[in-house]
Amino acid sequence: MMRIEKWYLDSLTPDGAGVIAYAARVAFGPVAANFSEGLEWRAGNPSVRGRTVFGGRLPAASAEEILWEHRALGIAGSWRSGPAPIPTVVLHAEPAGTVEWTCLRPAASTLVQVGRERRDGQGYAERLVLTLPPHRMPIRELRWGRFIGEEHSCIWIRWQGPAVRNWCFHNGNLVDASMPDLNLLTWPGHRLCLEPGIVLRTGRIADTALRGLGPLRWLLPASLRRLQETKWCSPGWLTDASGRRHDGWAVHEVAIFR
Repeated sequence: MMRIEKWYLDSLTPDGAGVIAYAARVAFGPVAANFSEGLEWRAGNPSVRGRTVFGGRLPAASAEEILWEHRALGIAGSWRSGPAPIPTVVLHAEPAGTVEWTCLRPAASTLVQVGRERRDGQGYAERLVLTLPPHRMPIRELRWGRFIGEEHSCIWIRWQGPAVRNWCFHNGNLVDASMPDLNLLTWPGHRLCLEPGIVLRTGRIADTALRGLGPLRWLLPASLRRLQETKWCSPGWLTDASGRRHDGWAVHEVAIFR
């Protein structure tokens, strides 16, 4: 039986400097391997530094905080307090397996050490668990993103293809949202607008995120290696029902399944 557990954690400072960390465990029956990835960029600088390595532990989560450290990547951080987690959502289920998503920190206070540099900011943390083989995912395009602003947070997951499904959480509550384009999300009384921002990564993940694994990346399922991804970091603003504007930052992506 296959099982993939993937953690995503990010942290952005008020001026837009950011860190993204991935920690994953891929298991095929009794055989399992962990790998980790870190992306890091400075405010106003489109140059993104990234590295993927084998090994590393999955994050340690408690009610108070999430802790993660990877010495080889030079990243250590904590995601503390903030709004309550969003309970686990089963995004898809069939006899062959399930796709389960849990948002543990929709908008957390973060303290991240990148090399010798300390960064205080706000961030996000989620966990995805798949027992469904990736090639059976009923999806052709994924749109995902998170926005954190003053007093507001928003998370969206949108599937297109054989399965058309949409989830959007505003301050932890599920809302009925529409997304006419990649930079606009609306729901009753609210409007989230994103600026173009900077491209953090684009291309087939076998050539980007998984490149650091060397020849061993070819052991992963072809449906994962062929995934085409573009990821952005964008300033944005959320207009609430009273017309008040809340500025913040978003990390968002589009993934095409081949």
